[in-house]
Amino acid sequence: MKLSRLALAVALLPAPTLYATELEPYELEPSVVTRATTLNSPVPASVQVISRSDIESSVATKLLDVLRGKAGIQVHDTVGNGSRATFSLRGFGENSVNNTLLLVDGRSLNQPFMAGADFNSVPLSNIERIEIIRGAGTVLYGDQAVGGVINIITREPTKTSAYVEISRGSQDTEAYRGNVFANLGAGFSAYISGESNNSDNYRKHNESNYDNLFTRLKFDHENGWLLYEYQTIDDELKYPGTLSASQKKNDRKQANSTDWNDTKTEVHRFALKQKINDIFSFNFDYSNADQDGVFYSYGSKNQQSVRTDSFNPRLTARFDSSLGLAEVLLGYDQIESDYRAWGSKYDQTRRDWYSSISQGLGKDITLNLGYRTSQVKEDFKNTSKHRDREESTSIGLSWQVTEDIRTFVKREDVLRWANVDENGFTLPSVDFLKPQLGTSWETGIEWRDALQNYQLSAFRLDLDNELLYDSEINNPNSWNGKGANINLDKTRRQGFMLEGMRQVSDDLSVSAQYTLTDARYRAGSFKDKEVAWVSKHMASAQINYTVFERMTAQLEANYTGPRYLSSDDKHEQAKEGGFTVFNAALKYEYKDLVTKLRVNNITGKEYDSHAGLSPFAGPYYYPAAKRVTTVSVGYKF
Repeated sequence: MKLSRLALAVALLPAPTLYATELEPYELEPSVVTRATTLNSPVPASVQVISRSDIESSVATKLLDVLRGKAGIQVHDTVGNGSRATFSLRGFGENSVNNTLLLVDGRSLNQPFMAGADFNSVPLSNIERIEIIRGAGTVLYGDQAVGGVINIITREPTKTSAYVEISRGSQDTEAYRGNVFANLGAGFSAYISGESNNSDNYRKHNESNYDNLFTRLKFDHENGWLLYEYQTIDDELKYPGTLSASQKKNDRKQANSTDWNDTKTEVHRFALKQKINDIFSFNFDYSNADQDGVFYSYGSKNQQSVRTDSFNPRLTARFDSSLGLAEVLLGYDQIESDYRAWGSKYDQTRRDWYSSISQGLGKDITLNLGYRTSQVKEDFKNTSKHRDREESTSIGLSWQVTEDIRTFVKREDVLRWANVDENGFTLPSVDFLKPQLGTSWETGIEWRDALQNYQLSAFRLDLDNELLYDSEINNPNSWNGKGANINLDKTRRQGFMLEGMRQVSDDLSVSAQYTLTDARYRAGSFKDKEVAWVSKHMASAQINYTVFERMTAQLEANYTGPRYLSSDDKHEQAKEGGFTVFNAALKYEYKDLVTKLRVNNITGKEYDSHAGLSPFAGPYYYPAAKRVTTVSVGYKF
């Protein structure tokens, strides 16, 4: 549990369903990588794609509901309403927030601090597809792509249309959503979407009020396009705080905090794609995110601000060589971050050059090579300055064994820089933490035909100098004499995933997945112990049924295995027990009218969305909501 003022300030920042349709023989879809540049070559990675039809079939109103239960993903939610949830890929515990990268059209939603991404900033109505790339992606994606990448691609409608929707649900939840797309002529088009969501949420002192407006103006021409996007978000949230075991038993809805946060965010994005000739194309992306917040903590009201500028040009070449089809990518990432809170100022600038080569070796085999050089410059309180540089490489092989079977293997160097929050609260002898380095190995095989899809993948991730908060280490600079962000000794995460889907009939499909993750310390005082708050066993299953032509139904079960409390690296407490949550969805369409019903946690299972161990207060808990029902009615124009 983070105990520093800076850490708490940052923490307050906002941070497939299968429908009954026949499948085609296996053909890997292009992956949108490295700030939204499309690469057509097969990717040597374990990838799961969630399509627009999958999202609509789930009847979800939050991104969290779409991603929960997907193979390899563990969810950490310290607030309870999903807006501040973090996703863990490849077995990360409380530091998962900075080891899984979330992108939207190539723009990183990850904060340059300890705050989680704000998932409410991506309305589901704006999403065309989601790619879950499981495993390291440092070379193509850069910093924080250690355990994997969740890559969101937004919709680009082609004809004039509009949609409005009203939702009402448990905990006095009410939401209003809408979007409009218009072809303006002469290559110009405009897209506008908005959402307003208000809820009391499950626990007391947990009310939320959220407003989001997104606009896009785009110009398409014969050899490419250019666009401008603007988004404004107003996010107000009260924090119920942690509960002890006795408090939770007495009243799991009660609050133990008076803290709150009010943040306003503005995002500007300019992007273009230009075809130079039949071989070369050029992409450019610039975005500016500006957050200003007021929060109440430690009995006083404070202010904070975050400025992030991202500058990302890329050049792509596609051509036939003597060996086969070749694809070359050269790119540059520059990300400047400025954070101010508690009267202090923290700056960080990252500059990366990277390249990727995909070379066909005949008809069915593709070799992937990659390289990235990354440089960081940091300025802490205008008194301490730091520069560092690291290099990363990758090599992968993808083999289309038959029309239906694909296999791959990949090795990659991983890198994560310490963020300004981590460097702001270290031991007295440490000015700046070492970068987190390591090696990732991935391999897998997939079989896909017209009726079924099965995938088996295995991984091993070895890390040196892993970045983590140690709540028990002695630190004279801490207000309570303990706690600091440190570089760990060696850690290892290894395991496998098994996924399957079967189209039983035209109206019925079933799918299931199982993930085994063994995350352990390899050296130091916690040697051979499991990493806290990581479940060794995860599983889920889904049934999708077309009741009749205009009505579809879905039933899913998500299992989370036992795990040690967050920060309980010594294993002083017993494991938090495993649990299974059942969710159901129903969708009915009549002409242009759409009605939806979703029930989460049908059985009212009592479990914790997060739990940890404090060196002073002992175990603490964030109780999750019991049964939550949402009804939505929409109309297409």
